[in-house]
Amino acid sequence: MTSLNNLPDTSRNHCTEVSDILTKDMLTGALPDKRFKKYVTDELVDIVNAEPNSELRRVFRDNTITFSSVLSTGRYSLAAYVNAVKFCSLKLIGDTSTVAYSKVFPDRYKSLVDRGTSTSQIASYSDNYAKKPIIVKIMEQTLIPTHILNAGIYQEAINSQAELMRYAKSEMVRQKAGESLINHLKSPESTKIELDISYGNDLIEELRSTTRALAQEQVKLIRSGNANAEDIAHSDIIAKRVETEYSEVKHVN
Repeated sequence: MTSLNNLPDTSRNHCTEVSDILTKDMLTGALPDKRFKKYVTDELVDIVNAEPNSELRRVFRDNTITFSSVLSTGRYSLAAYVNAVKFCSLKLIGDTSTVAYSKVFPDRYKSLVDRGTSTSQIASYSDNYAKKPIIVKIMEQTLIPTHILNAGIYQEAINSQAELMRYAKSEMVRQKAGESLINHLKSPESTKIELDISYGNDLIEELRSTTRALAQEQVKLIRSGNANAEDIAHSDIIAKRVETEYSEVKHVN
């Protein structure tokens, strides 16, 4: 039996990630569609790696890899995607749209300022960029579902209900607390799948038209002398699907 004293000390052998650089291989491996691979260039990864702040550069890199599935939701270039990730990352850490816009597109921002563009007008440009579909798609992926975000509060509410059920002086309060716990902690019900195999009116009408057309063809065969009633009664009916609409057949008197 192996002694616990002989087990390796993992705290001495842990591997610390020291690089915060985005490589072409990292980005290529994260792409949802390999057709983007030819657009992965040094200039593209430099959009992320040019960030002088090491921690912010790591955020840009990780988010660029994490949100890459957005590329499959529309016709976006890789450069537009990387810039959008930087913009969203800055927004998530507290920057306003205008500040984030100025950091992602410094040349555009400087040009607007040099032309004497008003602050409100620059804000409208940045807000317009923030509403672009690719920005919205990335921001949607960053949202945490409410039930996960509030999991701690949910558990706290359960604990409070359990405490009331056990120790409340009022019998009604204890009963209500117990009922609440029963309703919220019961096992999930098995899902029932029901199949609707009813026939629509269109199918029934199609069957009627087919039967009516067949009967009229049989009458024509009898009248022409090519068949008699006995032949019709003992004949085999072979049905095949015809990919055209049935033509209207007049009733034979």
